[in-house]
Amino acid sequence: LVFPEANSVGLGLMGGGTLSDAHTALEAGEAQTLVILENDLYRRAEPAFVEALLAAAQHVVVIDHLESGTTPGADLILPAATFAEGDGTLVNNEGRAQRYYQVYAPEDGESQESWRWLRDGIQAAVQDTAQRWDNLDEVNAALAGALPAFQPVLDVAPPAGFRIAGQKIPREPHRYSGRTAMRAQRSVHEPKPPDDPDTPLSFSMEGFKGRPPGALAPRYWAPGWNSVQALNRFQEEIAGPLRGGDPGQRLITPGAEESGAYFEEIPEAFATRHGAMLAVPLYHIFGSEELSILTPGVAELAPDPYLALGPTSAAALEVRDGDEVKVEIGGANRSLPVRITPSLPAGLAGVPYGLPEMPYAALPAWIEPGVSEDGG
Repeated sequence: LVFPEANSVGLGLMGGGTLSDAHTALEAGEAQTLVILENDLYRRAEPAFVEALLAAAQHVVVIDHLESGTTPGADLILPAATFAEGDGTLVNNEGRAQRYYQVYAPEDGESQESWRWLRDGIQAAVQDTAQRWDNLDEVNAALAGALPAFQPVLDVAPPAGFRIAGQKIPREPHRYSGRTAMRAQRSVHEPKPPDDPDTPLSFSMEGFKGRPPGALAPRYWAPGWNSVQALNRFQEEIAGPLRGGDPGQRLITPGAEESGAYFEEIPEAFATRHGAMLAVPLYHIFGSEELSILTPGVAELAPDPYLALGPTSAAALEVRDGDEVKVEIGGANRSLPVRITPSLPAGLAGVPYGLPEMPYAALPAWIEPGVSEDGG
């Protein structure tokens, strides 16, 4: 199975409501404050709905590490740590919970993990000192207690208090040097390494020099090996499992008596509609991913908005490659150039997914393209 985004499986296991449920609760007065956690709502719903959702809330709080279309509508914006600046657990597409660790410690002192902002808000609002959540282990324990499906998360990796011979495991290799030169433009004094209450790792080259448990290996290096080829020295055999076992815990496992039956109920064949086309999302290596599209160098490689048509559909509309067609997508009318795509069968139209210039649209969806007045 392929899922739309990182940790989609974990979010699905948590359950919860929808954006429509949130809007209903706000409209009914059951809630007054809308907290948006590391999400641009304009990528999740049509613009008109998002604007109605924000307007229904008395207070809007955004916790994020990027500015987006959602942040201008917030009353309070709190800077969250990125995945590289914090620790957490990710559930991959096979249902395996895996720990990720902070690799960069920002010096501004203003950003922190989203759960820490939520913890601070809970304590300020309800004065709940029973749930302090001082480190990630306590958060995971609370998660497993509230949602038993996440009980294996507690065994994903050693806890923050884990030590080998009384030492933490260094993130940096023994060749790490020049630490003073890294900050020479500000001070030649080498500061104390950042604290890390959430993991058994340290932000330095000092610590246990032997081979750590597989879940805590900060790097794969061995004398005489080039780059990632050193991974072979950490495996039971070439391309085999890591020594000591692969890290992570499966949250979803097949039953011993169950057999795959996904192929028994075959869906009906696609049927075309007269005068309409089924618009489907087209994913691009450059442009469809939410974070990379904000990088100028990657954004240069992203395509401009277009409407992909197969040769048969283009002939039926009497349009050629480059002609413009008028189409309503995401509640907005757009004139898009046609791109002839031989892989699209008759009755289907392709729309590039994730481009900032394109409004959100719940795809697949039926559309009725028409020839633009100024093109083709």
